[in-house]
Amino acid sequence: MFVQTFEAAVRSWMGLGSSGMCIFDPTCGHGLALEHNGDLYSCDHFVEPKHLLGNIGERHMMDLVGSDQQQTFGRDKLDTLPRCCLECEVRFACHGECPRNRFLTTPDGEPRLNYLCAGYKQYFHHIDRPLKILTGLLRRGFPAEQVMQVLAHEDAGNATATKKIGRNAPCPCGSGRKYKKCHGRDGSSRYGNGPLNPERP
Repeated sequence: MFVQTFEAAVRSWMGLGSSGMCIFDPTCGHGLALEHNGDLYSCDHFVEPKHLLGNIGERHMMDLVGSDQQQTFGRDKLDTLPRCCLECEVRFACHGECPRNRFLTTPDGEPRLNYLCAGYKQYFHHIDRPLKILTGLLRRGFPAEQVMQVLAHEDAGNATATKKIGRNAPCPCGSGRKYKKCHGRDGSSRYGNGPLNPERP
């Protein structure tokens, strides 16, 4: 089972560039809408006259997709971010989300704050620790589901034991391997912590 929003966050924490969801990418413009009469719009969330690129019966679709109007539409997502978004610690995962939801005013009085901002901030902070563990596992070649064993170990109050565990003792992740051959093989007992940072799992 895969949850798209969570999968997109994993890609962001791993620094893979695209999140796989246009709403979380730095720019947009890849989800065009084609109407039954051949009218092509910049996005399926913006089927409005000012975002009409043209009609594919009158002009080739590739010309419309590559037009200056569409390129500007895609860049506007980044270029119109308010300052508080540009300085936000979760920008790497959110990028201001979808422009269709940017209709609030920031505390500094700037327009285009996403009305879902507070919820996304809470969500990304909440998943930061598990995602650092998960991406650390993936980068070391372990299956993602082992994150549940690591979190269960911590929930049991044994997180400090990881720092004292012997090199030949079983790894607390539950893999069945010795610690030195598992999560201790890089000489570190850390699964990841610290501030939000996609470059430091």
